[in-house]
This record gives sequence, C-alpha cells and structure tokens, in this order.
Amino acid sequence: MATVDKKEIIQKMEDLKNGVTLGLRLGEVFGAGFVFIELNPAYPQKGQKKYLMRWGKGETETKAQTPFMATDKAKNIAGWVADRAALWLPRSS
Repeated sequence: MATVDKKEIIQKMEDLKNGVTLGLRLGEVFGAGFVFIELNPAYPQKGQKKYLMRWGKGETETKAQTPFMATDKAKNIAGWVADRAALWLPRSS
C-alpha cells in the first residue's frame, strides 16, 4: 500500500467537518505510532488554532492525549505526517 502524500492530507484536512477525525498510522521506521487530526472545536475563539493533531503509540491513548501540534495551516501538519511514511486508518468517527 502506498504511503499518503502531503497534498492528499492537506485536501482531506481542508474538507474536514466538525466531529470528524482523520486517522493515520506512521511507518515502522518511525515507530508505527498513530496520528489523529481534527478541527479544533474552540476555533475561532481568540488564540485558538484551526487544526489539532494528536500523536502517540496506542490508538486509544493517542485520542485522549493533549494535542501534539495546533496550527491554522494544514500544510504544517500534513508535511510532518507525510514525512513519516503514514498510511490512512480505516475511517472512524
């Protein structure tokens, strides 16, 4: 299965709806951790970023963690994820 590229991640992030989470699994070389990307429910309040990314070892633990990265630019998260040979997880929430 081919890894996900940056453009594909950016497109999916820009199409995200509230309550929907994008899930990816990092390549074995990068620890095979999980990444979950979602819209920040507190955005656009002052000081809040648009996208949140969580990163961790286990799927359940990662979903409950404090965000690893928060940004208004999809390319920041997409680049980080794409550089780590990620694959999409089956669609969840």
